[in-house]
Amino acid sequence: MKTPVTPDPFSRFLDIAGLSFSAQAVIAMRTMTLARGGPAAFREAHRMVAEKVVAGLEAEAAAMRTLLTGGSFDDAAQQALVPVRRCVEDNIRRLSRPPY
Repeated sequence: MKTPVTPDPFSRFLDIAGLSFSAQAVIAMRTMTLARGGPAAFREAHRMVAEKVVAGLEAEAAAMRTLLTGGSFDDAAQQALVPVRRCVEDNIRRLSRPPY
């Protein structure tokens, strides 16, 4: 059995704050893509909605898996952020490339 570890709230705060800043960068880049209009904007709008559904389901599954295997709520929250962080990082890489 795992020894209970008191979560470090400051560390968790910094982790979530970093994810928030990255998400804001994705929002800014997506806004520019949507503002250009055309087929690329249409594809981006659809992708934006679809990936949120997938990331949400993956986050829920990761949290549930952690809880069902004896993890703490803190562990579950941390695991739930993994697919969300991966999605944000993928979007930053993809949207940072030139559109041509």
